[in-house]
Amino acid sequence: MRLKEFLAERLPEVDPELLPSHAKIIGGVALLRLRPELDKLEEEIGRLLLEFYRVKAVYRVYGVIGIERRPIIKHLVGEEVREIIHREYGYCFKLDLTRLMLCLGNSFERLRMAALTRDGEVVLDMFAGVGQFTIPIATLSNPGKIYSIELNPEAYEYLLENIRLNRVEDRVQAILGDCVEIAPRKLREIADRVIMGYFHGTIRALPAALSALKPVGGIIHFHELARRGSEERFVKQVV
Repeated sequence: MRLKEFLAERLPEVDPELLPSHAKIIGGVALLRLRPELDKLEEEIGRLLLEFYRVKAVYRVYGVIGIERRPIIKHLVGEEVREIIHREYGYCFKLDLTRLMLCLGNSFERLRMAALTRDGEVVLDMFAGVGQFTIPIATLSNPGKIYSIELNPEAYEYLLENIRLNRVEDRVQAILGDCVEIAPRKLREIADRVIMGYFHGTIRALPAALSALKPVGGIIHFHELARRGSEERFVKQVV
């Protein structure tokens, strides 16, 4: 049975179209988005999710804020879990889910980045976070070196912890700071591959990414959001 059907059976007075169709599960915790019309039922829905997913806790997610993409999140029911370990494809991420983001929808993109990285490549991860791309590449591929830059001190501490947890200290160097400043000054012309795994304003860091590529050239993985119908204009802006 799917979540929406499960909830509809137990909340017959609620319009099924308002009910959530899924929640994201990370480290034994369910992260739920709810319509405002369901505000008064949030705890009851949370308890039903505990039963449906058999998780330790349910949190309601409202969105993210700021350049550091800090989650706006509220504990609904279950244990007040903060620090979790999320496992994927032979590697893991440790983080405080109330303070930091890990996009579960990017799991296949993380695998793809690892598959694309060739033996011995030098990789620059410009928006490393807790290691979303760094850790899969370091564990599943055979890079020569990964330089991972992170601006947020909290995320940087978890990046260091995840490097240790996944035993990739020999191939990853974490750097605290702004990639726009660090790449041109300290990492000029060293990278075969640059990963820009961040949305909203990534274009401002593109000159820094270009400065980090080796003189013979390389590959930049540029992530950004564009409105539907404006793709061509956006590509021209980037180029």
